[in-house]
Amino acid sequence: MSNGNRFADLHCHPHARAFHWMRDTKAEKKHTQRYHPWNVVLSHFGKQDKGKRAFSYSQCDLVKLTNGNVRLVYAALYPFEKGFFKGSDKINRTKLVDILNIGAKIGLNLLFPFKFLPIVRQVINGFSGGENSLRDYFQSLFMRMPIRRINYFTSPEYDYYEELIRERDFLLAKHQKTERNRILITGIKNVYKNVKKLRKKYATSLNATGTYVVCKNFNEVAETLAEDKTAFIMTIEGMHALGTDTDPARVFERIQSIKQWEFPVFFVTFSHHFYNHLSGHAHSIINSATWFMDQQEGMDDQPFTEDGLKAARHLLGLNDQLEEDPALGRRILIDLKHTSATSRQDYYTRIIEPCFTNGLIIPVILSHVGYSDMATLQDHIISYGQESDALSPNGFNPWNINACDEDIQWAAKTNGLIGICLDQRILGGGSKHKDGVKELVFKNLHAMLDVVADMPSPYRENMWNLFCLGTDFEGYIDPINDYADALDFNLLRTDLIHFIKTELMLTPEKYLLQTDQDAVAMADKVCFDNARSFLQRNFH
Repeated sequence: MSNGNRFADLHCHPHARAFHWMRDTKAEKKHTQRYHPWNVVLSHFGKQDKGKRAFSYSQCDLVKLTNGNVRLVYAALYPFEKGFFKGSDKINRTKLVDILNIGAKIGLNLLFPFKFLPIVRQVINGFSGGENSLRDYFQSLFMRMPIRRINYFTSPEYDYYEELIRERDFLLAKHQKTERNRILITGIKNVYKNVKKLRKKYATSLNATGTYVVCKNFNEVAETLAEDKTAFIMTIEGMHALGTDTDPARVFERIQSIKQWEFPVFFVTFSHHFYNHLSGHAHSIINSATWFMDQQEGMDDQPFTEDGLKAARHLLGLNDQLEEDPALGRRILIDLKHTSATSRQDYYTRIIEPCFTNGLIIPVILSHVGYSDMATLQDHIISYGQESDALSPNGFNPWNINACDEDIQWAAKTNGLIGICLDQRILGGGSKHKDGVKELVFKNLHAMLDVVADMPSPYRENMWNLFCLGTDFEGYIDPINDYADALDFNLLRTDLIHFIKTELMLTPEKYLLQTDQDAVAMADKVCFDNARSFLQRNFH
């Protein structure tokens, strides 16, 4: 058995870094015993220690989860969206290529041996797309991802649903097997780095033996936790994963197919960064990045389409009259993170509220959010077009990707769950908080607790059961510097206890607190208990 406190994460991608480095390699094609999530890609430890944006280091691979005592993991499957690699009309590619070619004529003969010049010119001339384009190389360097993956994402062969199945199978590769991790050293570092020395020097990040279990129901979760193994719950990030961009008619067939998987999907994050032809997605890309990617189609004011509402009902196992229909199979819950305020308003009005009125409670999930400092979804809707890098007057991120009071109230009324994201921009960091100060985590939690505290009974009594960690680790986030990866959860818990004791205990009645021991108990609810209890209520 492990020592210390246990932790849970409502939304992260623990296998993703290994999957993208191992995918389409000899290990996948021939040596299947080496193709699994226990491969840990060597991190850039300088950036990890400083909590920089998590491109070049791992945040929640299996070693960090094991050594960080993270025993309950909602593992998100996510086929990369093509919109990240299509580019934006803001770039005049012809002029850019002309400029690059002028530079090539002046300097390439001096910088590169003659035999490499055709390759270099091909790369530059291919900026606007195609295999080995300059854009692909930039993206590969920026994301610390193999160029072959970038090329695949931009190729006609890339199919979301096929990739979803491959990622699922990769996650299952070492299910229930006790393993010691392998260290995957990429590039030139493979020549001179010594694995034994690395294991010894960076033991907490690079050395662990453990077991993870992809669970089918809460009983298996309870058994796994009792054995001090790591319980994985499968989720999917984005309905695009079902191939909505190429064959919307097959979405309903694929929903039913997913419901037949041996290892069930617990919830689906309905929208993501780009249009899925089912619902609107929230503005999520900072203005400077819109030079390289365009998420305007379907963004913000796009409501649920009729197919989108039908897909939502099918996921939830509801017929057109919002009645539970056994023919539609087991329920897959819906996570509203990334869904636009317009579509969230649609979802509450056309599904959640009618069901609630009729006594059918569908839990509202917001898996990795911050507080938007807005009272209603309508406030967000009238603020479309005004979302900039500026914070709200109270220092929060006011974009509609975050949760407003109305969202929080629906989550409270439906006994739902809200995950606190550890992306500093989501929490209101950025230019005014260049160091990603950890107080942002507690500031957002405090504000959301206040929303529930103002609700009538019995909802306000539920305030401490509503929140958990939903880090978005391995989602290419810029984390809170002090909580950059799963190894930092113990520090987060200690700081959370201190925050409750020193801030919330000033008005203990408001926050249902009596003694300092309550601070410990409430912190443990946020760090682990609530994510477990939610499964106990809903994972059957």
